[in-house]
Amino acid sequence: MKAQQALLFTFDAEFESMVRQAVLGTEIILRIARTVDEALQIVCQQGRGLDLAIMAFSEDCHGMTLLSAIHGCYEQLPTLVVVDKDSGHARALAYANGACICLSKPVSLRELTKVIADLHPARQLAAA
Repeated sequence: MKAQQALLFTFDAEFESMVRQAVLGTEIILRIARTVDEALQIVCQQGRGLDLAIMAFSEDCHGMTLLSAIHGCYEQLPTLVVVDKDSGHARALAYANGACICLSKPVSLRELTKVIADLHPARQLAAA
């Protein structure tokens, strides 16, 4: 099986560590971006080679703009968004800009692992 490529966009080292734990033992290789520029560069370089995007950000316009840009380039990319606080507004914007699933911090490792597995393309193919 070919390794799966996932974009991880986050400023939060603790969340990054949790995502690393969540994908441990899978075929997912994380491509980590800490800035919008880095994230866009990964998306441009990897193209449709990306299989998943995981994004964690606050309610700022930069994260939503990045999400919208990624969705515009690759509409079918499964995308998980995690926002800093439980905000119905941020969640609605995330879904409107292409998120498949939107969670609010704090997120448990168990929940994160399950959501990533549900979005993981290889798992969806195995279940079909």
